Amino acid sequence: DNSSRFGKYMRMKFNGEGVLIGAYIEPYLLERSRVISHSHGERGFHAFYQLIAGSTPEEKRRMKLGKLSDYPCLNAGGMGIVNGVDDAEEHRITREAMTIVGISESEQRSLYNVLAAVLHLMSVSFLEKDSRSYLSDDDTQTVALVAELLGISAANLLEELTSTTRTVAGDTYTTALDTSLATEQRDTLCKTLYERVFLWLVQSINGLIDCPTDDSDHWLGLLDIFGFEHFEKNTFEQLCINLTNEQLQQHYNKYIFAKDMQECKDEGIDVQSVIFSDNQPTLDLITSTLGVLSLLDEEVQLRKGTDSAFAAKLSEAQGSHPSYVKHRMDRQSFGVRHYAGTVMYTVDGWKDKNMDTLKDQLKMLARSSNNTFVANLVEEPPSADQVRRKPTVARIYKGQLQDLMAVINSSNPHWIRCIKPHHCKKPRKFHGQEVMTQLRSAGVLETVRIRKMGFSIRLTFEEFVARYHTICNTRGRAKEICQAVLTTLEIKTDMGQVGRTKVFLKNESWMVIEDARAQALNSRALVIQRSVYARHAKAHHAVQLAKKRVKMLQAYARTKLAMRHVKWVEYKSREEVLLSGAAKLQSCIREEERSRVALMQTEVDYLHSFGECKKKHLEGIVEKWYKDKPVKDALQQSDFKVQEETERMAMERREQEQLLKTLDLLKEDFCVMQQRQAQRERLEDEQRLRLQEQMLQEQRQKAQLAWARAMEEKRAEEELVMQDEYRKWQQLQKVNENIHHAKSLYETERQQAVKEKRQFDPATFCSSVPSHRVESPRRGRSRSPSFTQRVGYPEQPPSYATPTFSRVSMAGPSQAGHMYSSIPGAHSRMSHSRRARSPQPPKPVKADPNGTHSLDMVRKLQKLSKAVQSNPYRLITHRHSAMSSKSPNNPNHPDWQPAADGSVLLPDGTKCHVDELDSQMW
Repeated sequence: DNSSRFGKYMRMKFNGEGVLIGAYIEPYLLERSRVISHSHGERGFHAFYQLIAGSTPEEKRRMKLGKLSDYPCLNAGGMGIVNGVDDAEEHRITREAMTIVGISESEQRSLYNVLAAVLHLMSVSFLEKDSRSYLSDDDTQTVALVAELLGISAANLLEELTSTTRTVAGDTYTTALDTSLATEQRDTLCKTLYERVFLWLVQSINGLIDCPTDDSDHWLGLLDIFGFEHFEKNTFEQLCINLTNEQLQQHYNKYIFAKDMQECKDEGIDVQSVIFSDNQPTLDLITSTLGVLSLLDEEVQLRKGTDSAFAAKLSEAQGSHPSYVKHRMDRQSFGVRHYAGTVMYTVDGWKDKNMDTLKDQLKMLARSSNNTFVANLVEEPPSADQVRRKPTVARIYKGQLQDLMAVINSSNPHWIRCIKPHHCKKPRKFHGQEVMTQLRSAGVLETVRIRKMGFSIRLTFEEFVARYHTICNTRGRAKEICQAVLTTLEIKTDMGQVGRTKVFLKNESWMVIEDARAQALNSRALVIQRSVYARHAKAHHAVQLAKKRVKMLQAYARTKLAMRHVKWVEYKSREEVLLSGAAKLQSCIREEERSRVALMQTEVDYLHSFGECKKKHLEGIVEKWYKDKPVKDALQQSDFKVQEETERMAMERREQEQLLKTLDLLKEDFCVMQQRQAQRERLEDEQRLRLQEQMLQEQRQKAQLAWARAMEEKRAEEELVMQDEYRKWQQLQKVNENIHHAKSLYETERQQAVKEKRQFDPATFCSSVPSHRVESPRRGRSRSPSFTQRVGYPEQPPSYATPTFSRVSMAGPSQAGHMYSSIPGAHSRMSHSRRARSPQPPKPVKADPNGTHSLDMVRKLQKLSKAVQSNPYRLITHRHSAMSSKSPNNPNHPDWQPAADGSVLLPDGTKCHVDELDSQMW
């Protein structure tokens, strides 16, 4: 019989007089996973067990409920039936409570329909074939039953459970789910339905108990939150629960520590040596930017995110954190050092638990239910424009926790710690280990540890002097005695101090003082014992005397007691007489009450019989009226028919006269209408002629503008052609100048070579030249005519003058390279001169297939140069005149008009529709 699996905060509201006027409940973190499964030795939510045990036969037939053993989700913990718990009676009490809080019978019926639908849906199992999930015939019928209970389409529910739909770039794709994803969708739907029913029930209760006014100065908040949890397998729910306890423990520690330090400051105690141990690092590990919850939210936003990837990112980001513990063997686990101890968490299923995996199609399907209760359970999914980032369970829970802490921080808190002595539910038992675990989980031991770090023992001056004045013999005021005791025992200020009204001690110094007190008491006890033994003999005699006196007193006391007993017996007898008389009086009163009730019943019966007689009399009157009604109706109907016939004949005569008058008027209107029609046709013909003339004039203007524009463009093109040809003519003039310059340079070199030939002896000079230098460059295959031969220049000098010619060529053309660069033949001549000095054969020039080689360009330039010399005006292109203005195609011609198809001939010979002239102009 597990406890409630959710936290709640109840704000009770009071008026100015302290009277309770309302309350409001806010739930926190309902453990939705308990709908699917639960731990061994526990049960799921009680409502399911109560529904099966307490439903009437008619309700079971309507909801098709079976036995408890038919639902595996309710028997996962092996505790389907709990001894001492009557689920049927609990169900009856629950139904009565729903009626009291204002839940109608139809709403209760719909609520339990949803619970039954969850039970049936959890019994459905998916099969798989070719990575596609499907249902057996029995499970298909179960899904149909679930759809009937929820008031939705069975075909749509089956399709949404076994497939998913995605929209990418405006296109919708439907993908079949495997068994694991289909089971996940089923579990999410069940958990969501139960959670929304639970929240709806809480809101219904709030609507009854909450008051419309909100007086912020008169309220009392009660927080019933889950305690620290540490199980064999800890999951996402345990992390959220322990985070809440960490936050509350931090607030509790700060509150107690601050209150403690404030008291020390008020007493004038130096507290600089007291260090407060804070659990803020543990909170940062869970809630910081790269904390556990933030990384889990980041993994949820990724489509391909997994629990393993989340564990790896967490280990990488927080591996060096002091509160983070790595698992040595399991990478799917990690630990957190809480205030109550280290807890190891397993990340299996964290992503699914953190995200709201109920897809929008299932939400819309639930909202399309014909049952208003079911349709209002699930909120409408937001549109794609409204959704920026889907909320997660962790983000929602962190927001609720922040709001809760804001309320707690703004109030004056009080703390109640509930400790169970054992789990046997029996009296007079105590289990120390369980109690210590609860004290550690509740933070009591942590509070004790923090208090021990400060001055945990505080005694007033009177208490301290009364207990420890025996340590020293100092006399005076209480504060001076306290200071003398600490000075005598050599207690330093960091171990104990004297305040204004109290003495502040740590546990160690207090033990020293206790030991000193014990020693002082022992020494004084010896003195006391000596005096006691001396007086013992005197006391023995006094005791014997006292015994005799006691016996006398006892005899006197027994006498008094006997007299007292007699009076008591007399009192009891009188009491019995009075009680018997009171009993008789009560019986008379009851008899009178019964007679009065019988009289009232007789009166009620008489009134009832009188009402029946009166009712029968009225029924007779009504029956007689119904019998006479047909005769009266027949007479009235005959009179009405005669009157109606007379009026109808008079009306027909009036209508005939009116029709004759109307015919006369129609004849006159027809004549007038014919005259107006002839006049209208004449005006329309005139208007049509004017419009045609106006349209022809507009078309003529458009054509004229188009012709003018085309003529201007044609003139511009001709001017560009003329400019281009003029630039070509200037380039030819420059080429001619370069050719003449090359000729003069060549003549100068040739004259220099002849001059040197005359100065030196040819035979001597030629003997010193290598054989490969003397040979003619024209040996071997025949060469094509050189540039000088084509242009008409003289031949190259003979081979015996090659050394001198090469030397002159190296000195002359190399300095005037800028002149040879514009002459294509100059480069070939210079390369020929270099071959005369080098033994390497010349490289052949590859022919250019596109005709862009320098030799081809030279040939073209030479031909063009000769043509220019013979006719300088050859490059000028004659302009083509436009069409004559006398032609009917010219819009300036008086008889111009567009062709039958609306086309217009432009100066360049192209045709264009008259309606397109505006677009071409611009």
